[in-house]
Amino acid sequence: MVKKSIRPREINIEQILLNDRQIFLHGKIDDDSVVPVIKKIKAMDKLSKKPIYLWINSGGGSVNAGFALINIMKSVKSKIVTIINSEACSMGSQISISGDERWIVDNGVAMFHDMAGGIHGDYSLKVKDRAIFIEQYYGLLEANTKKHTKLTPTDLQKMRTGELWLFAKDCLKKGIVDKII
Repeated sequence: MVKKSIRPREINIEQILLNDRQIFLHGKIDDDSVVPVIKKIKAMDKLSKKPIYLWINSGGGSVNAGFALINIMKSVKSKIVTIINSEACSMGSQISISGDERWIVDNGVAMFHDMAGGIHGDYSLKVKDRAIFIEQYYGLLEANTKKHTKLTPTDLQKMRTGELWLFAKDCLKKGIVDKII
């Protein structure tokens, strides 16, 4: 029997990765990047309860979009393995710590910090309310971080007032990841 060779254009890379339960979240975290990931997680969970591998390389982005993904990750029965595939910063780090199992490549980094954004509008009507909302919303990020890591009070203070950058070995030591690959 003659074996037919496969031409590169005939290979469906997306389908191969989905069959292996591999998903990639690279770049800015926003609705455009998160919604396809959410759909893939939900579909994969419906097909099988085998682990799903979520590879993350992100400088961060929208807290709303990030929490939408975290909520889906928590709602499925399949184990979600998050893998920091270079960097997971800001909302990327929040997503990475929310996996059922968390990995990092040996040259990977994670970064935690407070929320960034702006407030505009009439002070008496909008700005005060928005500032209160942002402080409470940041409390959700901090609670998620405390729940999923072993960051010290000093680390959490650095996260609140600056940027806390951690390389793979420190991520392992501080409970941000379970394994270096």
